[in-house]
Amino acid sequence: MSSAQLSSTQLSSTWSRLLAASWVLAAVAHGFVSVASRRTGKSLWWVDSDGVIGAATPVLGAAVVYLAMLAAFVIAVRRIRRAPFFSAFVALGLAASALVDLPSAAGSALVGLATSGAALFSSVAALAGVAERH
Repeated sequence: MSSAQLSSTQLSSTWSRLLAASWVLAAVAHGFVSVASRRTGKSLWWVDSDGVIGAATPVLGAAVVYLAMLAAFVIAVRRIRRAPFFSAFVALGLAASALVDLPSAAGSALVGLATSGAALFSSVAALAGVAERH
């Protein structure tokens, strides 16, 4: 679809797909990191059974992390014009989450920061797919 045919309220289909794919990959990476952090005994805050809210931390923490990524994915798939901005916001939130884990699980936190950085770069790149208003 050319930019002339693109609605002023949509993200281009190509950038929408690329942004959505980046969130799928980010979710997969976070899954691997969460499993690895548990196996090494240095759990991330949202995986740790002795976390900020006790035994419910893995359920609620994972819900927050994965629902944020799911929301970014859905907004990208729906080709909403502001998807890159929302995606960047989610990426920054995940980076903040990784920073919390830096003192206790540095290796996992660094991988989380790298994943968040990649998602942020995808969000910035997706700005190329935002149609100009006429």
